[in-house]
Amino acid sequence: QMADDSSPSVKLLCELARELKIWIVGGSLPELHEDKIYNTCLVLNPSGGIVAKHRKVHLFDIDVAATASRPAMKFKESDVLSAGETMTLVDLPWCRAGVGICYDARFPELALAMRAQGAKVLIYPGAFNMTTGPAHYQLLARGRAVDTQSYVAFASPARSSDKNDYQ
Repeated sequence: QMADDSSPSVKLLCELARELKIWIVGGSLPELHEDKIYNTCLVLNPSGGIVAKHRKVHLFDIDVAATASRPAMKFKESDVLSAGETMTLVDLPWCRAGVGICYDARFPELALAMRAQGAKVLIYPGAFNMTTGPAHYQLLARGRAVDTQSYVAFASPARSSDKNDYQ
């Protein structure tokens, strides 16, 4: 449960922001709220305070057929997670930012709504998988930048280069 900031991950993010005196967009973390689990991204200020919380709006529910070069993939976040219902904007010292999580980037309407509310940069932490990720993540980042005429930042966990994974 994140509401009381008691999770080790939230405590670590708060401590790092405070210690390093930096802004942190904290990736995505599971959040239990009112018997629902959300995929949540926190934005922390240099004092270690949580200034924004984005609950992933678009859940990743896919069923991709196998091809000669890749295995089939079926994944349904909605079996476990609940969708957030609002867009997230945060006023940083240098500009207003919009925050989405991973699959949220596939939906230009969310990006355009954030831009219409003054977002100058769109930030999308994610965990792009090895089936759809390499084919889509750069295209999506560029697409949202063109759609909104704003800066777009994507971040995903790094993978080992000795295993032919992308980073």
